[in-house]
Amino acid sequence: MIKKTIGQVIYQLRNQPLLSAITILGTALAIALIMVILIVFQAKTADYAPEVNRSRSLYVKWERTVYDKKEPNSAGHSRPSLWMAKEVFYPLKTPEAVCVTYEAGEVLVSTPGADEEVNTPLLLTDADFWKIYQFHYLSGKPFTQADFQSGIKKAVIAESVARRLYGDVDAAIGKPVLINFTDYTVCGVVENVNRFCEFAWSEVYAPYSSNAIANKVEAGETQGNHVVTILAHSSDDFEKIRNEVARGVAQINMTLGERELQLMGQPDNFRTQLNRKFANSYENLDAAYWKYGIMIIVILLVPAINLSGLTHTRMRRRLEELGIRKSFGATQGELVWQVLNENFVLTLIGGMLGLGLSYLCLWLMSDWLLQTAWGATATMNTSMVSPVVFFVALCFCLVLNLLSAYVPAWRVAHTPIVDSLNQKL
Repeated sequence: MIKKTIGQVIYQLRNQPLLSAITILGTALAIALIMVILIVFQAKTADYAPEVNRSRSLYVKWERTVYDKKEPNSAGHSRPSLWMAKEVFYPLKTPEAVCVTYEAGEVLVSTPGADEEVNTPLLLTDADFWKIYQFHYLSGKPFTQADFQSGIKKAVIAESVARRLYGDVDAAIGKPVLINFTDYTVCGVVENVNRFCEFAWSEVYAPYSSNAIANKVEAGETQGNHVVTILAHSSDDFEKIRNEVARGVAQINMTLGERELQLMGQPDNFRTQLNRKFANSYENLDAAYWKYGIMIIVILLVPAINLSGLTHTRMRRRLEELGIRKSFGATQGELVWQVLNENFVLTLIGGMLGLGLSYLCLWLMSDWLLQTAWGATATMNTSMVSPVVFFVALCFCLVLNLLSAYVPAWRVAHTPIVDSLNQKL
């Protein structure tokens, strides 16, 4: 059956090359548009190194402090403070791990006595950061809990920084490095991190306990520049963790006098936090899904209508052939199935071409399509090439095949034999 269908498709490609080529190209463009959207969404939301635990992590990126409970609008927004993290998040019992990070911005990195200085981002972390985020170590290892508690000035650097400063990743281990003119020792080199990994991306990592500003704790101060990641044993624990966080917030609010700390529904799961780009603005997640859903439906329907017309034209040219099949006993269901199978092969060819076109578009237009929330450009990564992506592409091919071929196939199958033999539809 499969061999017969493929043979028939090859015959149609030779007999009707223009219509077949337009069908394949139309399918390819539709699938390419849809797959670009889905591949980028996959890269932004899937679990992959180093953010392998996105699906079971919760995040607190913002806080809101009301300065006077009698005037709820007298409030300020910021990142959480280290005092808040130590009072509310570190004591949590339900999670597997909790880590706190501090975005230190761009710093100057160099080696002692060298003339070259590298301007690179610095992320200050605690030791559990390395448990939640799974990096690929090219050499060395991360700083330990003991190093963190002692405030020892150790640093993990990205491969790009290691090669630029030391020429080789292995040569960097144990060597001194100056971070904003402060002496550190390189203890590990990790593979460069994709920019879509918002919480793990940096080029230099060090303990926040080694930095006086990041390690400053002021009792009662809720506003800071820290970000909290909470790793649950399972996503089933999310609600329990949120309840535990709410109790912690209620406890410290009792100590704030006229002020009140609000987390605005946080901790968020990974997909929810993507829409909380700023503290005082939040895009409804359901609305975002509806927007993408409607976009995909439109992209599918418009070419499906056009392809349906092309399929109808191809069927008109085959009326006599199908009429002869009916006269020899072929049922209407068999004819519909034959047309759908043949059309699916053409759609599959177009789908595979479209999948290839989608990756080509991502490569050629990466500055636009792979832009992160903060305007940087991510690189293509392994999460974009996965069985899930190919399966989704196949599903869209099936849907497009049904939308574009079923009505023409049904009409042809229900045409009387005499009309078919006389090529009247």
